[in-house]
Amino acid sequence: MCPHKPTTDILKFSPNSNLGQMFAQAKIYNEINAQLKPKLPNTLKTLQLCFIKDNTATFTTHNPAIASRAKQQIHELLTLLQSIPLACKINHIIIKVSAKQ
Repeated sequence: MCPHKPTTDILKFSPNSNLGQMFAQAKIYNEINAQLKPKLPNTLKTLQLCFIKDNTATFTTHNPAIASRAKQQIHELLTLLQSIPLACKINHIIIKVSAKQ
């Protein structure tokens, strides 16, 4: 083991910690993405849910053209998202372009 790299003791991991809460959120976001993917039109397949806060879902894509299409179809996207039980309380969507994808 390299002495310069700190290790995290997984025995001290708590589901109630900040890290545990982040893992729980990530599982929910992954589940919503998995349920949403088959419902999306082919032109919007690269949209990824990345964050939910205050009943607002933030989606990212790597393509500005897809982001533009998604913004034009925001009401349809919101309807699809609200049809998923885990995301039924979402009432606003933000679309962002990510250069990292």
